[in-house]
Formats: sequence, structure tokens, C-alpha cells
Amino acid sequence: MSSSALLHRPQRRRISSPSTTTTPTTLTSAERVINNDDLLKQILIRLPAKPLFAFKRVSKRWLSLISDRYVLRDWLPPISPSSFFLRRYSTPSSHSISFNHISLLPSNSTRSFDFVNDPNGVKISQSCNGLFLCSSSCFTLDYSDTRYYVLNPTTKYFSTIPRPTNGDDRNFLVSMNLAFDPSVSFHYKVVAVRSKRWRGPDFQIAIYSSQTQTWTFSEVSYAYSTLIVFENGVFLNGKIHWPTCHSQRSIYYDVNEDKLLPFRMPHCDLTKDLLYFAESGGCLQLIEFTKNCSRHFHVFELETDYSKWFVRYHIDLKLAVPDFPEMYREQAGWPSRGYTFNVLCFLAGDLEGDSCLVLYVPGKVISYNFKDETFRKICDLNLSLGDIDYVRVRPWFTVHPCIETIFRV
Repeated sequence: MSSSALLHRPQRRRISSPSTTTTPTTLTSAERVINNDDLLKQILIRLPAKPLFAFKRVSKRWLSLISDRYVLRDWLPPISPSSFFLRRYSTPSSHSISFNHISLLPSNSTRSFDFVNDPNGVKISQSCNGLFLCSSSCFTLDYSDTRYYVLNPTTKYFSTIPRPTNGDDRNFLVSMNLAFDPSVSFHYKVVAVRSKRWRGPDFQIAIYSSQTQTWTFSEVSYAYSTLIVFENGVFLNGKIHWPTCHSQRSIYYDVNEDKLLPFRMPHCDLTKDLLYFAESGGCLQLIEFTKNCSRHFHVFELETDYSKWFVRYHIDLKLAVPDFPEMYREQAGWPSRGYTFNVLCFLAGDLEGDSCLVLYVPGKVISYNFKDETFRKICDLNLSLGDIDYVRVRPWFTVHPCIETIFRV
């Protein structure tokens, strides 16, 4: 056939299939949602942090949507943590630190924060609503060499925090406290307690703002009390609460009002050390130290108006013995019968609205669900005697609840 004939040959008309047309009337429900920014935002704000953060890589449009300040404002973070980091030491005499990340979901992998560019590694000081306050792991008496960071373990972003100084570096840094409430602001603050000499008679407060990236120095001061555990500051409702041992009264610092105010401890005759002092479900909770032989203990909770403490939960460890007999010592060779356990933290339960208490018993991490009063194993874990001592003596240095969050640092 000649080329001229090919040019004049009638062409068969293409007929578009109804299934391939892209007119608005034939879009699928999924396509309509994806093409509608408002509908897509309503879905995005309900996603957990990790997949939401990963979806930023889908396209420039999705990156723009997820980074939108209104999506960040309306994103629904978890109410309570579902995992925690547990500090570990390789040997009782070693300064080498690692962390176990323990979750209610099947998970027990050792985590490090090697994305932070610190040759000495980092250790967690505090966690607050998904962000962690950390410091370098160098062990030295010269605290001026210590570096501080705020990091997000979900997104693996971090920021370096300068040391608080107003021209006088002779002040000792007693503690650093993280204050972050995404329902109020996307910016966090770090509250430092400083003293002119170590455990001196008075202290000063300095506040770092991530918004201005500067330190300001408060005019308030307070006569230092050795009974106050400044290392265990708990942020709740815009205030940092410090507990005391062997005292009826302690103090909190109102970050927004720049005020130091007293609040009550559970008993005027409190003579026991604190086994647990932290925020859980928007409330301040406390557990007193009890001897291992005790089968019962109480979880105290502070009224929202600070008027009094009351018993929120009563724990009976005997209920756990049928499933976890290793927590009860009855065999010959032990000086006495009793229960062996360590309180770790509170986590969200399996169902929404549930709450559970996480305990360490020999060789295992277990949870106690308050709703159905059942115990179950989370994972196997063998802690050294040195690790157990740190959990008991300084739990605030050892256990750090974790909430996944998308907020930048």
C-alpha cells in the first residue's frame, strides 16, 4: 500500500470507556476525598504520629497539608503514653548507657539516640507529651561541659539547648525541667533551677523559650530545702511540681504566671520515700515506697483544686501470683516471705479509656489493668541488680513514658 493511501485511510474512532473517564461525576469516593483538601485534613488529623509523619514524603501537596498550622493545631495526639524508655547500664560499675523501648504492643528492642550528633551519646532526663529533654552522657565533675537537647524520638529531630547563663557561670545547675503542652502552644519551655552553691540556701529559676531561643531569669526565689526532689519535676496544667519526702508540703512553679506556690503532700506524717510521682491521664499521682513483703499498696491522686490527695487505686499483688509465681518468694533460703516488684509507670490500656500500671517482676515486665483487675505479661526482661537499684532509688532518671507526636523541636 502506498504512503498516500495510508495518509487517506479512514481512522477508527477511539471510544473512551466509562471506567477510565476522569470527569468529576465518575470519580470514586477515595478520589473525591484525596482531591478535597478539607476532607483529607479531617482524615490526617486522626492518624497516629508515625504514619502521618511518613506521609509527608508522598508528595509536595501532602507535605504542605501535614505542615499546615491548622492541621497541627487540630491533630489528635494520644491521651496517654503506650510505651516507655528504660535506662540500662551495661554493668553496675560502667557508665555506658543504653535504653530499652518497651511497648504494650509486642516490642522490646534496644534504642539509642544516635541521630543526635554527640560523641558521648545522650541520656534522657525527662519526657513531656512526646518530647524528651536529654543531656550528653559524659561523666565529669565539670558540668559546664554537659550539653542539653530537646528531641522527638518519633521524628528523630532535635535541638540543642544552650546552658542558662546571665554572665555568672558560678551558679550550679540543680535541675532542668521540660514544659510542653501542644494543646496550648507548639513551642516548649525549659525551666532550670540554679543555685549559687551546690545545695545552697536559695535558688533561682531561669526559663528557656523555643520560640525566642533565649533564656530569661525569674525574679522569684525560694529558700532551698533538701527535702525537695528537684530532679523529679512533673509538668501538668502549666505548672512544674516538685515532690518532697518526709514533709507535708512541697512547691510548684507556675510557668505562665512566674510564681512559686506550695501544695500539699499526702500525709503530715509521711515518712516513706516516693516510689512513683508523675502525671497520668491529666492528674498528678503518687505511690509511697513499701517493703517488698507488702502485698497491698495505694495509688494516690491529687484533687484538681489541690485541696487534698485521695486513694485512686488499691493494688492487691496476690491476684498476680497464679500467673507470675516468681514475684512471690516462699522457697527456702530467703530471709522472709514477700513480694518482689518494682513500679515502672502508668500506660494507656488495650482499650480507649483504659489505664494500666506497669511493674517489673523478676525476669518480666507485666501490666495491671485497673478496669478488669487482670495482670498480663508485656515482655521478658532481665534487669541487673544495678538497674533494679536505679529503678527503686531514682525512678525519674530511669523510666520515661513516651507519647508519639509530630511536633517539631
